[in-house]
Amino acid sequence: MNILLIGSTLNYNLEQYVQIALTRVGHLVQFYGTYNQIHSEVIRDFLRITGSRSATLRSTMRPLGIDKINGRLKETASKLSPDVVISIKGELILPETIEWLKEEMGAKTVLWYPDDPRYFKSLVKHIAPAYDHVFSVSDECLQMYRNLGLKNVHHLPVGCEPSIHKKVVLTNEEKRAYGSDICFVGTYIRGRAKILKGLSNYRLMVRGKFWAFSGIKAGAGIYGPELVKAFNAANVVLNIHHPTDLEWAKINMRMFEATGCGSFVLTDEPKKLANYFRPDVEVVTYKDTREAVDKVAYYLENEDERSAIAERGQKKCYSEHTYEQRVKLLLSKL
Repeated sequence: MNILLIGSTLNYNLEQYVQIALTRVGHLVQFYGTYNQIHSEVIRDFLRITGSRSATLRSTMRPLGIDKINGRLKETASKLSPDVVISIKGELILPETIEWLKEEMGAKTVLWYPDDPRYFKSLVKHIAPAYDHVFSVSDECLQMYRNLGLKNVHHLPVGCEPSIHKKVVLTNEEKRAYGSDICFVGTYIRGRAKILKGLSNYRLMVRGKFWAFSGIKAGAGIYGPELVKAFNAANVVLNIHHPTDLEWAKINMRMFEATGCGSFVLTDEPKKLANYFRPDVEVVTYKDTREAVDKVAYYLENEDERSAIAERGQKKCYSEHTYEQRVKLLLSKL
């Protein structure tokens, strides 16, 4: 099939992993990057910040970039004649553009929304009804879509890409650069900082945005091969979900990426985690800072147990949670 994949950019993100998986299973995939169409960095950054958060601001920004993005998307679709259009997030794609793709191109249209339930009221409820099918990373959010009158609503978690998320052999220089007792990659949130401060006696590697005034030494965010090196070099990869993820049973990307790398993962426990990984068999869980500290101490002293759990976690991730499996399931629903 000819598939038009719409997303922000290709930067070791969901869009790129979906493109890789769709191509691997034999489809012709053309990517359309919405933010690639805007040359002004100021406007691009403003759209990133406001695109999901305010219907009013999205409307205001139409003449400053959103109309151009949608017009060029139509031009791209006219040349490709896609059978299927898959939109990741879709915050800058107008509902009327999706209707045009269905009516003029005859394409089946799909929204895969990875941030549920955040931005449901400010964004998703306004754009989802235009699509033929909607996929949410949280099965507990499906009823919200059904309440909008949507019938073709499906659960589709994120996953790992084994060609990227894998065990790698590190040089001595890379071990020195990336090695840690505990690695955490993610944006600053107060609750995350509290847990990390409780682990400050260990060699910590913290990478991500907005940590400057947290009191925790942290570097810039890392992606792709650099992320894989950090996970491979860490004794423990710490996973701390966003609070809404815990409540709404959303398993974040870090869980799948880290287990895919064959890392030992110590994670908090979102609802329904056991549907994905067996706690204390394939990953290890903690309930609070005290338990995280205790389990880090235990598993740093017990390398054989740590390695066995990491190996089982990678095996589970590769057998059930790859992006190839995700896209096959998505296409089977159309």
